[in-house]
Amino acid sequence: MWLLISCNTSGCVNNQNSIPLAGFYSSETGASASLNSINIHGIGAPGDSLILAAGSPATQVYLPMRSAYESVSWCLSYAEPDLDIPELNDTISFDYFSEPFFASEECGAMYCYRIWRMNHTTHLIDSVIIADSLITNVDLERIKIYFRTQESEPMPDQPEVAE
Repeated sequence: MWLLISCNTSGCVNNQNSIPLAGFYSSETGASASLNSINIHGIGAPGDSLILAAGSPATQVYLPMRSAYESVSWCLSYAEPDLDIPELNDTISFDYFSEPFFASEECGAMYCYRIWRMNHTTHLIDSVIIADSLITNVDLERIKIYFRTQESEPMPDQPEVAE
């Protein structure tokens, strides 16, 4: 008689990172906005902290937090011809508490974050909404960034010119 014993080595199938997901929206319509000319990088972050580069359309972005710190700031710069000046860059800052959380033996430990304050500039950003201040490893959009967008307006009729 053979006895086969096996262990479940499939490991953790859950997301092991608690990273807030932010969505982009139009402040005029409230609809999701696809931005392709925005750069987002960390302020005071070590190394290359570019998390979104202009050139590919995005409707959402993950904005990582650092467990060893109590705040994080992100710079949003715009790669449009009339907007590509540092004075129009926007900044979003989060103050938060971080707590280690033991998920399971397979998944191990991770950090969860509780945002307790948020600040942002208002150059192209109209508003920022935090839908849920508790950031866990559940992949849900917790932050909504509303941008001032200009909807195209129809050209007015040209007056007739008398000859």
